Amino acid sequence: MKKNYFFNTAIVLFILLFFSIAIFTEASAAGKYKDYKVPQSCMDEVRKEGNKLYIYDWAEWWPEELFENFTKEFGVKIVRDHYADTEEMVTKLKLNPNTPYDLILGAGPSDAVRLHKMKLLKELTHAWLPNMSAYLKDEYKSLPFDPGNKFQFPDSIFYTTYTYNAKYVDENDPLMGSWGLLFEGDKYKGKMTMIDNQMEAFGAALKYLGYSYNSDNEKELMEAKALLMAQKPKLAAYDSWPSRLLKDEDVWLSHLWIGDAWWLAREKPEIKGIMPKEGTYYAGNTGFIPKGSKHTAAAHLFINYIFRTEVNVQLVEWIGYPPVHKHTMEFMSDEMKAWPGFVIDEAYQRKCDTFEMRLIEGKGKELRDKLWEEIKK
Repeated sequence: MKKNYFFNTAIVLFILLFFSIAIFTEASAAGKYKDYKVPQSCMDEVRKEGNKLYIYDWAEWWPEELFENFTKEFGVKIVRDHYADTEEMVTKLKLNPNTPYDLILGAGPSDAVRLHKMKLLKELTHAWLPNMSAYLKDEYKSLPFDPGNKFQFPDSIFYTTYTYNAKYVDENDPLMGSWGLLFEGDKYKGKMTMIDNQMEAFGAALKYLGYSYNSDNEKELMEAKALLMAQKPKLAAYDSWPSRLLKDEDVWLSHLWIGDAWWLAREKPEIKGIMPKEGTYYAGNTGFIPKGSKHTAAAHLFINYIFRTEVNVQLVEWIGYPPVHKHTMEFMSDEMKAWPGFVIDEAYQRKCDTFEMRLIEGKGKELRDKLWEEIKK
């Protein structure tokens, strides 16, 4: 009896020790990298501004806990409003430059550049962003359209791809893995969506045809238009937020960003993401401070907060988009690293295009807009 008592006690102590080590290791990982605090001058301004922060972003994207923890730690009340797509957001700020949002999240570089050219953005105060300065990957500090991140910052990376429900879509389809499944997949007529955005729609068509996502060549754009027109009768809709339809199984195949596929797959394992073999488009999920901001210091405090390593890990684990933080990948699970689009090899990356200015200005932009109007009629 005594022997069994000591044996059982030893097992209990071993189990407690094991979990203690696990908890300690997790805590150590979370605190492995320094949290650089904003200067006192920033905090003083936050208090003067009234401890509020008005954010304009997508609904149901970032983890609610992230916002709640920020409020608990800093005493800053967050009020959020949501846009249905980034064109709605750009139009709203263009029509009312003094709309009192303090921080825009979830946009793309094209949105930031357009608003900057209209003088509708405030410049970032980098002295108030020590975490971003320390941890943002170098390649995202020297972007051609904004060297030094004067007016925007990326918080993660997106790839535009497509997602399907394996319950209904044949994974042995010869077109699987190609953009062709969206354009020539006749058996899925009425069960497909395309992103309701001319850059994304034309981009997918152009990549399938073997051209650049950023093409401003008239012949290439006319070919892309013809492909989109032929596809149109097969679509259930052009939709800016197709994850809702996929989740409810109203559609089976959607032009979608790869992180949204990760988000859906956590609830529905039959949802799968694809990186098309022809390549795709990638860029930073972009944030910026609009001209009408009345709580600019609080916006900087929040930006600095999301670049704290453990907070960035929390963000990336939730949204499923690859990080721009130097160390976040160290804490990602093997499951996430294996998700399509999360770790990209150099050979595939060379097939992909990123943002170029010709996408939003010049003859190509004018022609795309004209052709898009004709497609959407």
